[in-house]
Amino acid sequence: MLRQLTSQSWNKNRARILNFITRYGEKRITLAALHSLRAISNEQLNAQVEKLPPASIVTYTEQGALLGVGYAIADGSGHCIVVVHPDARRRGIGSKLMEALIHSLPSFSCQVAVDNVASLALCFKNELHAVAMFKGPTGKSTLRFERRSINASNTIRNSNPIS
Repeated sequence: MLRQLTSQSWNKNRARILNFITRYGEKRITLAALHSLRAISNEQLNAQVEKLPPASIVTYTEQGALLGVGYAIADGSGHCIVVVHPDARRRGIGSKLMEALIHSLPSFSCQVAVDNVASLALCFKNELHAVAMFKGPTGKSTLRFERRSINASNTIRNSNPIS
């Protein structure tokens, strides 16, 4: 069952979710993304305060077992986390989590290291567009993905050569 967390359900399940991400994120989750998640306010989850960027946390469970977690913040920072339990991978859970995140926020972006093939595939499967390449926080080449708005032009947004 896919579930969008409220501030109440986040506060109740916070430790469980953070433990799940740390345990099954395969050391690919950046400290900045984890700190961003830990710092989420109730107002951000409820989208009550305009000066704070809205955030979304989504979980996927079956028979009470937590099988996946997704988190994103819609401020363009690219903080986005999708983690699926190893025994539940290749069942479409990651795509469901990503789709729920994308549709729950007014804007969406994420950053993926180029050696993280599964996450790159997830972004392309969910029709995100790579708009930039840079050296990420871990020193690896990293792609920035964004959801293209309905009114976006068909022109190339970033014509800088990749070096």
